[in-house]
Amino acid sequence: MLMVDDEGLCPLVLALDGGTGSCRAILFDLSGREVAVGQREWHHRQTPDAPGGMDFDTDANGLLFDEVCREVVADIGGAAGRIKAVSTTSMREGMVLYDAAGKVLWACPNIDGRAQAQAESLAASGLAETIFETGGDWVSITAPSRFLWIRQNTPEILEATRTFGMLSDWIATRLTGEFCTEPSAGSSSALFDLSRRSWSDEVLRALDLDPALCPRVVESGEVCGAVTGEAAARTGLIEGTPVHAGGGDTQLALAGLARKPGDATLVAGSFWQLTAITDTPVIDPQRRLRTLCHAHPGQWMIEGIGFLTGFSLRWFRDAFCELETREAAEQGRAVFELIEEKAAAVPPGTNGLQAVFATVMQSDSWINAPASFIGFDVGDAQRTGRMACARALMEAGAFVSQAHRAIVAECTGQHYARITMTGGSAQGRLWPQIIADTFGLPVDITTVKETTALGAAILAARGAGLIDDATQMASGIERTHEPDPAIHALMAEKAAKWAELDTEMIPFALRNLAPSMWQAAGARATIQ
Repeated sequence: MLMVDDEGLCPLVLALDGGTGSCRAILFDLSGREVAVGQREWHHRQTPDAPGGMDFDTDANGLLFDEVCREVVADIGGAAGRIKAVSTTSMREGMVLYDAAGKVLWACPNIDGRAQAQAESLAASGLAETIFETGGDWVSITAPSRFLWIRQNTPEILEATRTFGMLSDWIATRLTGEFCTEPSAGSSSALFDLSRRSWSDEVLRALDLDPALCPRVVESGEVCGAVTGEAAARTGLIEGTPVHAGGGDTQLALAGLARKPGDATLVAGSFWQLTAITDTPVIDPQRRLRTLCHAHPGQWMIEGIGFLTGFSLRWFRDAFCELETREAAEQGRAVFELIEEKAAAVPPGTNGLQAVFATVMQSDSWINAPASFIGFDVGDAQRTGRMACARALMEAGAFVSQAHRAIVAECTGQHYARITMTGGSAQGRLWPQIIADTFGLPVDITTVKETTALGAAILAARGAGLIDDATQMASGIERTHEPDPAIHALMAEKAAKWAELDTEMIPFALRNLAPSMWQAAGARATIQ
């Protein structure tokens, strides 16, 4: 039975989620049911004077967070007093620097790649290997190379910096004025000692970074502050509402599912992560995958990342699906639902059409091939038309994830007999079925798709003493997709060809004949 407040209304918890492609505010009740949702898409601007650079606009994006907060408060009739706790989550790796007054000096999202030369120098010196062995991640898009870039290119910013935090920390800081981090997002800085679940003195010394720059570390779910009067005026929240430390998006998705060591999960948002929880920090000796702290004490997580796998379908929608966008609006349907319906009419294997987008992760030399479709039948437009491209994108996402599943199994020594899939890409029926047919395994689809936000809500609810057991709010399983053995054989053959194509196309990017969809800073030097 759910508790109620003095007015007979169920308490609510608020999750604020800063993803790669959008920000969201989602209210949950104590059964884990979504009560209200506000969302705004955003884009990250390229930095003209820093090749590969992406800035995170804390002013504009902060206003978007204020908007979605006010929206969900309005959706519950303005009864902000029902919101008993708040927690935050975001993409990992992105970081924010502050001056002594708490003003933002510099911020970047996860995909910022401006620190190319600095990552190369860390690799050449051998320090990158030390960082990987200690912190579980390479220096491509993490804080070590970024701090070096700032020191060498804008030293006045580093001189003025008094503390920094990750993006999920920034969301909380805007509400509380307090500075802290927690292990799941904090470890994505690559400045952590995974075994200690805190900042690495060794790495900080090697980078000549003052430990005083590092915020205090609390565990996910602990109170990190309360909503200030100024924040309450911006967001519609009640002053004094407790804000609990949240964490990195993938780890909180696992928390929202109550996953445990031995489980394998595909978190399919803008990026796709094939991940498993471990009870010790497992470091990939071949430096393919990365390891971070989980959101629960005494647990860690190893993952393989499909770069912008889910986002690629949003790009395809915007670039080629004007017709479906118009039809969906006329029919009152979601455009992705219509795209999937049409793509489902294309046979498995897409008549040989291949999509090469995300590349299997190799942390220390990660270059994605130029984004491409290959294998058009110019004699028959119906066989390899737009919807064949959409399905080929989905198949490519499955191929990358299947490769990551195999590497995770190799590193952990675990056999994963089934996969749980969650996130925006799990909302339809076609993509999960393609995953099942490619993996040759049952794929369970979660009831709640926004499990990252749900994980944040669970941490807030437990931290506030509103629930005793996380499973009270955790998402269940909505349905299971069983693999078709005949299609699995077809997809295995196509996946092998896709892997060869992907490998053969990376040199086009290395020779500057076509732009890589994305490449990690320092990757070229490692390969060459």
